[in-house]
Amino acid sequence: MDQDKKQTEKPEENEVATPPVPKLSRKQKFYYSTGCLYELTKWLVVLIVLGTLVHFFVGTIYIVDGQSMEPNFFSGQSIIVNRWQYNFGTPGRGDVVVLKFPGDPEHKKYIKRIIGLPGEKIAIKDNQIFINDQLLKEEYLPAGTQTAPNLSRILGAGDFFLMGDNRQNSSDSRIWGSAPERDLIGKAWVTFWPASLWGIVPEVSY
Repeated sequence: MDQDKKQTEKPEENEVATPPVPKLSRKQKFYYSTGCLYELTKWLVVLIVLGTLVHFFVGTIYIVDGQSMEPNFFSGQSIIVNRWQYNFGTPGRGDVVVLKFPGDPEHKKYIKRIIGLPGEKIAIKDNQIFINDQLLKEEYLPAGTQTAPNLSRILGAGDFFLMGDNRQNSSDSRIWGSAPERDLIGKAWVTFWPASLWGIVPEVSY
């Protein structure tokens, strides 16, 4: 009977033994951790380089500080500034730009609107602006906006005349003079904060 039982029993399948996980030596652990650190550092450097290139040649972020561009831009409003456009193009009248303050270009940045272009004659008379003796209609300003004082200037080559939209509360070219093109950082492109103001900064035409 025992013989019959042995005949009916199925032979056990050959089991494959799982090899033990080899333990790393201290030297191997050191090389492994060093390799991981190298890869992490390499990608970190790549990200820093790419971020720097984007910041200086494509776009940057600017947070509006102050009331000089109200009612179109407000203090605390965060915008993306398009550097790319001015690296390969020319600033235009009506552009809202972020610029280095000519009086302290290393530490202060302003946001203003370009009013006068290089070589133009700009005049303010009786709260109106004239470019080469032609009246400039500024439909982006509230009705009754007061623009003072009366003045007349001829811009040099490469110089821009800028003003804030809040004409009675803005430090701009009426006070500190024109700004050279090299001080223009870029054009205001997109508002991304607060969310209620999200959108592309509108273009203006005259």
